[in-house]
Amino acid sequence: MAPSDAVERFLAAARSAGLDDLEVQRFPHGTRTAADAAAAVGCAVDQIVKSLVLEADDRAVLVLCSGSRRVDTDALAEHLDATHVAMASADQVRSATGFAIGGTPPLGHPEPLDTLIDPHLLGFDVVYAAAGTPDSVFAVAPGRLAEVAAATPARVTG
Repeated sequence: MAPSDAVERFLAAARSAGLDDLEVQRFPHGTRTAADAAAAVGCAVDQIVKSLVLEADDRAVLVLCSGSRRVDTDALAEHLDATHVAMASADQVRSATGFAIGGTPPLGHPEPLDTLIDPHLLGFDVVYAAAGTPDSVFAVAPGRLAEVAAATPARVTG
């Protein structure tokens, strides 16, 4: 399967961040949901990284969330000292990240986003995140992912 422009943009950003040895896996049936991705990759749903964009007082925030968990918007609002937190719309996600929902990678966005990572992900040897399209993923050590995505561990999921 030929790489897409979105995957190529992600790979360029990943290389720029020091992730030179990434291998993007493509799954023609898609990896849009965490369950789909886990089934395709052959891992636990917990090892899937959901790159979720939320709007916190009119600014985009990225939460790297374990596939089995959901963002607790009240906990996120408290963590960010924000008065209003909500999931971003598809248009807001594309505007903030340059990628579509379901394929949003944890890095490679037009402008750096404040990024938080679910500490649950840090307990695994390897996790799998979207690589720019709904049918692409890459494997990475979660500590390395947190480093290159400039992600701060935060308990904002449940």
